[in-house]
Amino acid sequence: MWGVKSKIYCLFTVFLVAANGQMKFAFPLSKDSFRQIQRALISVPKGRKTELSDIRINFYSTNEIDSKLYKIGKISSLLSDPVFDLQKRTMVYIHGYVEKASDSSVARVVKAYLAHGGFNILVLDWANLAFGDYISALLNVKPVGNEAGKGLLKLLKQGLNIEGLHIVGHSMGAHVGAVIARYLKIRGYTIPRLTGLDAAHPGFYPPILTAPINPKDADFVDIIHTDGGWFGAPDRTGHVDFWPNDGTAKQPGCLPFTLPLTVENFCSHWRSWLYWAESVEGGEFVARKCDNYDDFLRGKCSGNGYMGLAATPNMRGNYYLRTATREPFALGEKGAL
Repeated sequence: MWGVKSKIYCLFTVFLVAANGQMKFAFPLSKDSFRQIQRALISVPKGRKTELSDIRINFYSTNEIDSKLYKIGKISSLLSDPVFDLQKRTMVYIHGYVEKASDSSVARVVKAYLAHGGFNILVLDWANLAFGDYISALLNVKPVGNEAGKGLLKLLKQGLNIEGLHIVGHSMGAHVGAVIARYLKIRGYTIPRLTGLDAAHPGFYPPILTAPINPKDADFVDIIHTDGGWFGAPDRTGHVDFWPNDGTAKQPGCLPFTLPLTVENFCSHWRSWLYWAESVEGGEFVARKCDNYDDFLRGKCSGNGYMGLAATPNMRGNYYLRTATREPFALGEKGAL
């Protein structure tokens, strides 16, 4: 019996075949093309429960595949791990809608931090409440963020270095990170840095249930836009906002024609975590402060800075740059010309 993926693939293939039996135009498709759609039809991943208690923290110390898993309510057990260092900088990465901690997006970011060194690497795995229809996941953003905030509060009260805490969230995960920051701020702990990687657009601009990530959430809020106005936030939303290639689709190297909601269609949205991972590994994304992309292209801007991990807390406003079509994406100084 054919699965849903096979049926959808054949449906689009038949639709695109011309009457003479030859393919005149075809969208790119693969065996994984409809993964995101399939996940939206599943209320919860296999083996998980749609309960806040099943939110997990994954701690990575050796490679991007193996991690030690802690339920959010028992996160204090992490402190007994001899590899976890309270005085180290700690990076908390939060995945987006219908994603898992085992996905390539998470693995790519974790691998970059392992190569960089010097960080406790934590991944907030909220896949149990990030699957299903988009509205359901949207409703879960605030309770998930508050529950994760409770967990991080336990670590902070037991000695975790607040000055080295950095929350990085992709898509809907950026807004979860903002809720965490707000939860902690009310209780006397202000996050030094909060990074949004193409923060999710639908349901947040304008906000329906939860205020989007914004400069009030942390001492320094930096945002990378790669699919602005579609899957990603359309406007400024941080202390500093980076707009590689104008921050919109299609990002260089992404296919010009894709079927809606297929994996290929998310290429620009996912460029944000690829750019971020490369910056962690040392890629130099030089950007120029500017009012708009047209002025940037005309060379009417002044003031340089770095997009990514090397961005500094004093940066404010909009910064523009260009990238390559494939890895390595960073163009150094050439990207700001």
